[in-house]
Amino acid sequence: MRRSLSLLCVLITCGLLIDARSLDAQQPAPQNEYDIKAGWFYFLGGLIQWPKQPFKGADKDFVIGVLGNNPFGAYIRPVGNGASIKSTRITTDTIQRKPIKVIQYSSVAEFQNSYSPCHILFISRSSAPGVLGETAQARVEAALQKTTGQPVVLVGEAENEAESLVYAKSGIIICYWNDLQEKRVKMVVNDTHAKRGQLKVLSPLLRLRIVTVL
Repeated sequence: MRRSLSLLCVLITCGLLIDARSLDAQQPAPQNEYDIKAGWFYFLGGLIQWPKQPFKGADKDFVIGVLGNNPFGAYIRPVGNGASIKSTRITTDTIQRKPIKVIQYSSVAEFQNSYSPCHILFISRSSAPGVLGETAQARVEAALQKTTGQPVVLVGEAENEAESLVYAKSGIIICYWNDLQEKRVKMVVNDTHAKRGQLKVLSPLLRLRIVTVL
């Protein structure tokens, strides 16, 4: 029985790796970056391991928090009480066989007052409509302060590789950046910070060509 479960885990991981490598090899141009990033929520669900019970209710929903502007538009749509991801590479309303739940925090103030634990917290580089004077750095700092030591995957986005490296070194576990020359979305993964948050980033993700590992 134990051997069968181990084999099943290998097959699932291999399947995710094949799909993830297709994202690695063939990506739309950066103007479609949120198509790519929406799809990656699904892949991260299989390429990162959370503790058995990261927070109360984690077994019922796969929770994605969005801090700042929600740029995903048609790629992540509300469906019933949950949400559905519909990108070029993946269409699903579950991650880890759990319904997807998206929680929007339009501002740092709202986030600080009403943050609820999640599996992934996406930190937008742009402010939500109507939110003035708030910077991406302020959102990053608020997210780091609120989630210190918690098993949540902080996902940020930067204008370029240098900024992505700065965010990752500060504690963001995954930070996207657009390689305009290659027309690809790439990422910096801080495996050290992931381990501090009781998260395990699986090697198939770390080996992708679009990934820089810290």
